Amino acid sequence: MKKILSLAVLAFLSVFTVMAQGEQFVSTEVSNKNVVLEEYTGINCGYCPDGHRIANEIAAAHPGRVFVINVHAGSYAANTYTTQWGNALASQTGLTGYPAGTVNRHVYPDLLSPGETGTHTVTDLSRGHWNTAAGRVMAESSPVNIAARGTLDWSTRELNITVQLYYTANEANSTNKLNVAILQDNVIGSQSGASYNPSQQVGSQYRHMHMLRHLLTGQWGEDITTTTQGSFVEKTYTYTIPASLGSPNAIAAKLEDLHFVAFVAQGQQEILTGCEVEIENINMPTLNPRVDGLTNVEVQDCSTDARVKVNVTNVGSDAITALTFQYSVANGTPMTFDWTGNIASMDNTSIELPTLTVATNTNQVVKAKIVNANGQAFESTEASLTIKKSVVSGDGPMVLKIKTDTYASETSYKLYGPNNNVIQQSSSFTNSTIHTFDLNFPSPGCYRLQVKDSYGDGISGGFVRIFAADGTTQLFNATGTSFSSELNVMISVETVDIDDETFQDMIIFPNPATNFVNIQGTANIQQVELFNLEGQRVAAEYGDVRTLSLEGLASGMYIMKVTSDKGTTTYKVSKR
Repeated sequence: MKKILSLAVLAFLSVFTVMAQGEQFVSTEVSNKNVVLEEYTGINCGYCPDGHRIANEIAAAHPGRVFVINVHAGSYAANTYTTQWGNALASQTGLTGYPAGTVNRHVYPDLLSPGETGTHTVTDLSRGHWNTAAGRVMAESSPVNIAARGTLDWSTRELNITVQLYYTANEANSTNKLNVAILQDNVIGSQSGASYNPSQQVGSQYRHMHMLRHLLTGQWGEDITTTTQGSFVEKTYTYTIPASLGSPNAIAAKLEDLHFVAFVAQGQQEILTGCEVEIENINMPTLNPRVDGLTNVEVQDCSTDARVKVNVTNVGSDAITALTFQYSVANGTPMTFDWTGNIASMDNTSIELPTLTVATNTNQVVKAKIVNANGQAFESTEASLTIKKSVVSGDGPMVLKIKTDTYASETSYKLYGPNNNVIQQSSSFTNSTIHTFDLNFPSPGCYRLQVKDSYGDGISGGFVRIFAADGTTQLFNATGTSFSSELNVMISVETVDIDDETFQDMIIFPNPATNFVNIQGTANIQQVELFNLEGQRVAAEYGDVRTLSLEGLASGMYIMKVTSDKGTTTYKVSKR
């Protein structure tokens, strides 16, 4: 009888185990904590894209262990991207600037903010500490495990999420808080300092990721009142996703761009662990490629070539293996381009079109759309992008004028030669001043002028202008707000010599020279300068100079610039 009872008990336990395995998907093994990195950001924050980059890199380095939530809040945020939850979340962090971030809403006393002394007492961390804090969290044992699954019905927009918790140890608090956040990717809009995170730039705009749009469980989450070792908790949430999410000015809620993060906290602070919700999409279209915009790929040369990428997301259940694009430049004759590859369901990629021919120094619109997918006729929404390839053409030398704003220390410029070597540069600027520089080109060729603003918000009220050698004939003009972090202008120098009748009687000899060169002619010389091929001035004489010493100079080619009452000209001088 005892043997029969034991077999019955074993049979019952076996059935119970099978049932439990079918119902319970959260792990019961002791596990370490996962990271929930809440990043506080805004579109007018110049360094926020650097925070986005750092957060993305941490998450990419620890797949399935780090979950990023971008909260747009505060004075840098645009109303369109804020939510009813963001300001309360931000206010509890103790943040004093943006970007800011919390790692599991924990206080790290030794991770001091820049300029801070003593002990760090708030959950806000500067972006340079996020990785260190994340590493500490992932090394700690969690008293609770979390897992979440759900379905999203594309025909009804109904979302169902089941979250399970299992406590592997007694939690210090008798009540915990379960949170479920709705996040949205691929929100295209403006962003200061976008060049700090070029992977998210889309033309002149920016691809916002992990953006908080809604909290299914309210501001601070739903109460969990069984937190002792061995406790199993299951919560289910049903929500019909509206056409738009967020407040006060909501944005379209695109089902393909939504994802969901669940986490459990001791209260409003101290997140214990979190997870991504595994979503099964139901009733989604089978073949549905989406064009998410065009991206300009800067071609840094003096040709009429331009390059553009089409950003494509597969919003269908079938993999995309072939696409035909129709594209045009400046409303010209449409062209087609066939692409083959593989884009999995809910994945995205950037596909470069064939090299385009554009008119330089002119705003031109590039348009592109999909007209065939996987061999089937399919027409996507057409995307457009305005591009302008700036190429200044003329004779050297030229004059550069930069007007700064009240943050001149952020401004710098470099002139790159045909071999991409720096031949001139300066970062010595004063506030609200027009600074003038002579641009000296050692030889004909294609040069690149780069003007940078380190903060990433351009030069408010300033400008960047290039003039011919006379300083009055304007060749290029850009307002200081036409760029955020970096402006590149290509300069095609056709000749560095002035072939004019007034200089026909000026003779430079001997050339090649050994120790000196003579200057003979009728012009009244005012100044003679000598530059190496990197644009550095290596010698200068003033007055009616007729002989220039080359003593102490290395052998090689130099550019001699002669200024006289008849103008300025340059000559190539070779030293033996």
